[in-house]
Amino acid sequence: MVPRERAKGGRAMSVTLRQIAEETGISISTISRVTTGKGYVAEETRKAVEEAIERLNYARRKPLPQVRKDNDDVVMIMVGGIRSSLAAHIVEQLVQELNKKRKRSFMAITNFSPERERSYLKFAADNHFFGIISMTITETPETLSMLRNFPCPLVMVERYLPSMDNDCLRSDCYRMGFLGAEYLIENGHTKIGFIGGSRDSTITQDKKTGFMDCMLSRGLAPREEWIIHMDRLIYENGIDVANQLMALDDRPTALVSSNDISVSILNELISRGVRVPEDISICNCEDSQMATHCQVPLTSMRVDFSRMAADAVKTLCRRRRQPSMPRSQLIYNPQLIERHSVQNLVTGRNAAEN
Repeated sequence: MVPRERAKGGRAMSVTLRQIAEETGISISTISRVTTGKGYVAEETRKAVEEAIERLNYARRKPLPQVRKDNDDVVMIMVGGIRSSLAAHIVEQLVQELNKKRKRSFMAITNFSPERERSYLKFAADNHFFGIISMTITETPETLSMLRNFPCPLVMVERYLPSMDNDCLRSDCYRMGFLGAEYLIENGHTKIGFIGGSRDSTITQDKKTGFMDCMLSRGLAPREEWIIHMDRLIYENGIDVANQLMALDDRPTALVSSNDISVSILNELISRGVRVPEDISICNCEDSQMATHCQVPLTSMRVDFSRMAADAVKTLCRRRRQPSMPRSQLIYNPQLIERHSVQNLVTGRNAAEN
């Protein structure tokens, strides 16, 4: 048996793995696997080492704290797609704000698939992301069930789930639809159409409700064929809308439209000899760089998305620190920016010149 050495003053010196090896005839590497609990060791050998450790009063070292191999500085930005200039702009603003907080951004593009949305949500939770800022979530029973006990902080931007109480920041889309119709009516229009996104989109539903409420309050009812829905409000889909409008015997004199599709409709109508705004006026619900640089600059409604992005990141950070804090619901009012795409039918002049 190896006697424990004593330092000056009579205090026992620490027993080493080498001493245990000499005591048992077992290799140091095997003894190390026993003391750390890592790696396979035969039960008989393990028992012999444990007995020697007890006999020699070996002081096991406390394991060093493990560095968490997670992603607690990563924020997932989940978006249906970035072909829309509005979506790309919001993502850019979010990334800038996350950089200020020294957070890394993880882009998750779902192509508006509920299955992909759930897959990305699970990925963020399983990999311990700091949180998620989502611009797209489809309200399905499976997704709602997942979100009810979801462990990862989630903030929604320009989307919301009516059946769930979650942190949400969005434009006042009801106000956009109402304001667009009101502005056109004030400029003498009564035959007004509405171009919206998917019927399942809460954003489109809010815009359409605002639009219809304004029209009905003035005793106006748009014809069914003047209400056109597209799955996505991207530039390419404007051609299809223009085709539907050109096929009408009785066309609206004005449209409330949204996003990049407004620019495409305008350009396509002009290419077919329709004058904007003299023949058809367009009021666009979301301002963008494209809206200012098209053939006829679009009268649009502007929301401060840089502020919305900053508030979204702040909300996510607060939710991370205080999981039980009250839910945040922030709604941003639109501002009408007059340009040159609306004609005043009373004066016969461009509305921006009145």
